[in-house]
Amino acid sequence: MTELSFHELETKVKKIKIEGFVIYQGNTRIFEYLKNKKVVENSTKVYSITKSIISILIGIMVDKGLIKNIHEPIHHYFPEIFEFHEPMKEEITLFHLLTMTSGLKVGKYQSSKNWIQFILEQPVIHRPGSTFEYNSGNSHLLSAIIQKVSGGSTASFAEQFLFHPLGIKKYIWVKDPQGINEGGFSISLNLEDMVKFGFLLLNEGQFKTKQVVSSNWISEAKKPHKQFEVEEDRTAGYGYQLWTCEIANSQTKIEYYYANGIYGQYIFIVPKLNMMAVAKSYLQDDQSTSPKRFFEELLRSWKDDKDM
Repeated sequence: MTELSFHELETKVKKIKIEGFVIYQGNTRIFEYLKNKKVVENSTKVYSITKSIISILIGIMVDKGLIKNIHEPIHHYFPEIFEFHEPMKEEITLFHLLTMTSGLKVGKYQSSKNWIQFILEQPVIHRPGSTFEYNSGNSHLLSAIIQKVSGGSTASFAEQFLFHPLGIKKYIWVKDPQGINEGGFSISLNLEDMVKFGFLLLNEGQFKTKQVVSSNWISEAKKPHKQFEVEEDRTAGYGYQLWTCEIANSQTKIEYYYANGIYGQYIFIVPKLNMMAVAKSYLQDDQSTSPKRFFEELLRSWKDDKDM
């Protein structure tokens, strides 16, 4: 990798409202742009990166035997589903929620008085498992399941089994009217805590010397269980609340996966290059994918043969 490429990246990052962009190879920070100290210290919303955290918490529950099978129907947790007399709704499983294939109609549940009830009342418009449709309601149902199974809040389970092992102390997590931590888009973290989460993913569920979530869960979570974009030089898909991508550069194909929140929040993982990157931004919708575009441009120019 040349210094020129990093210089080009820094020039691009500075032109728009990217607050921080850091890249690691192994434990070494090989690129850093920080607009100011606030981006390092202050917790701000990371939006749909919340979904990826929920996925890891479900994985921890599976590891502990608290959830026996992600292919079990969610009516085990929400028996009120039977009241709707919709056979397809009774087929929805945790796997469908994780992979955004529940088939439930997307609805703006945040304006309702009971978010879970509102989500469950939505009609099934695709047979569960058949169709990828991004729906934060799926993620909020997963948060409710974590609360039901743990007997405490999703945040308290996260504190004990995820945040404490990672050393994450400064977070804010909004709750719904029934006191359930919103699962789709409402956690706030600072950049360094996003980096910790990135290392957890890069190191197959291990942080420092502790196996926080099994490598098996990470392996399944980063697989493209649904592919929805296939082009000559890229394939995109979705795992367990994580986006997947494969791109081609002049030498090879590079697979990476990532957690993503609107306005330019990203945690990128490139296993083949032992690389992880974090971007924290305040971008408008038309620029919100810029960190991903910049990162892919860097990957396409990567020339370090020993790492390929």
